Amino acid sequence: MTKRKFPDLFYNPISMAGAIIASVTFGTILVLMLIDTIWSALPPYFGIVTYILLPSVMILGLIVIPIGALLERKHWRKAAEAGVPPLPKIDLNDRQQRTAFFFFSTATLLLMLFTAIGGYHAFEFTESVQFCGKICHRVMKPEYTTYLHSPHARVACVECHVGPGASWYVKSKLSGAYQVYAVLFNKFPRPIPTPIKNLRPARETCEQCHWPQSFVGERRITRAFYLEDSANTRWDIDMLIKIGKSTSGEASRPPVHWHVTHTVEFLPSDSTSQTIPWVRLVLANGTTETFTTSDNPFTPNSVAKSKVKTMDCMDCHNRPTHVIKTPGQAVNDAMAAGSISPTLPWVKQTAVNALTPRYKNTADALDTIALSLHSFYQGKYPKIALQDSSKINEAVSSLQGIYKENFFPYMKVDWRAYPNDIGHQDYPGCFRCHDGNHKSADGKIIPNSCQTCHLILSQGAPTDSVVNLAGVAFKHPPAGIGDAWQGAMCTDCHDGTQ
Repeated sequence: MTKRKFPDLFYNPISMAGAIIASVTFGTILVLMLIDTIWSALPPYFGIVTYILLPSVMILGLIVIPIGALLERKHWRKAAEAGVPPLPKIDLNDRQQRTAFFFFSTATLLLMLFTAIGGYHAFEFTESVQFCGKICHRVMKPEYTTYLHSPHARVACVECHVGPGASWYVKSKLSGAYQVYAVLFNKFPRPIPTPIKNLRPARETCEQCHWPQSFVGERRITRAFYLEDSANTRWDIDMLIKIGKSTSGEASRPPVHWHVTHTVEFLPSDSTSQTIPWVRLVLANGTTETFTTSDNPFTPNSVAKSKVKTMDCMDCHNRPTHVIKTPGQAVNDAMAAGSISPTLPWVKQTAVNALTPRYKNTADALDTIALSLHSFYQGKYPKIALQDSSKINEAVSSLQGIYKENFFPYMKVDWRAYPNDIGHQDYPGCFRCHDGNHKSADGKIIPNSCQTCHLILSQGAPTDSVVNLAGVAFKHPPAGIGDAWQGAMCTDCHDGTQ
């Protein structure tokens, strides 16, 4: 009979099963780590299996080995005569024990080495965009899809959502543990509510790259709009946004980023911060000015008990990466880029109408969008449907792409779910405070004139626009609307479908 290399305690079914599980799993991990080193384009769940799931199974197998040995010893003690010592006797002069000691010592060192390597890769994987965006694929699809088409597409998710330092890393993992539970047991809301609670201050993340104090002067923006008429009349607006400090050649003025270079505090009356009836400015000398609306629900006592928020970047740039375009904005951009031809009559209105309904799922939406456009031109303009079928097909393809990038029925996400607080056309945005209704006790009003934040250089049809560096008064298209828009908020009419 062959002499055993390890103590007889380990030769039991439970310990042997644990040894087999640990050995096979360890070998599999080595092979998968080699594959991960050689190939880069691997499925999103590859890292989960290699660096989290399989190591957990291997550790479980290693734990089973001594458990089996302890159970075997307990069985021996019951069957043995009295006087058996309660603990095993360790004697390195015994060849079996010496072999077991050196084997487990070497295995432990190797395990510690590979645990360190695997732990680093596990950390690296859980910090990756692939982990954040693809593991909980259906839940995170809106965020991941919009991220891929954003200005921050080359910035890793954790750079903004976690930032540097160990404390916020730990907080993010603790928060992530609940998110895993919520996904596994279908406990997550649809859509995910915003703003995110306990978000790290923007000065510790955004301002690592964007420093508001460094902005000087204006930024020029030209936007193309198409009216909802048969000719899809184009209307351009060319303006300067006063984002930075005034230059030496102009009168002193506060820039847009004045809001975060000074201390501005506020209290919203709703969970999404779309209604702000109370604003307080803390001056450099420590004194304060408070501005409220006529329907302000906050009293001095309730303000003292409330968690007053200090304005930072995210209070205006609340969708810096995960931008959900409105149907009007998306179609305007597609027409300006040429992927939807403005020569197709009524295409602006028809395209927006096709995007607006709440579809049951993406497949139904894509089919209905195609049917809507083809049916419209075949019914109203049969000659165009025949002669310009390629333009109609291109418009359909563009609209279907817009839908897939901005509409997510499973999560009930579209432009209606997430207001974008930059600007004031389709959402309250700037007018949450700059509406002309926020007054201080001594009669001061938070300004809301167009020239406060921007200067319109030209507007109208591209061929008719003449740049005026002194600025021009805003004209609302079409010409027939006159001055009916004055005295109203943009959102009184605009809801994202214009």
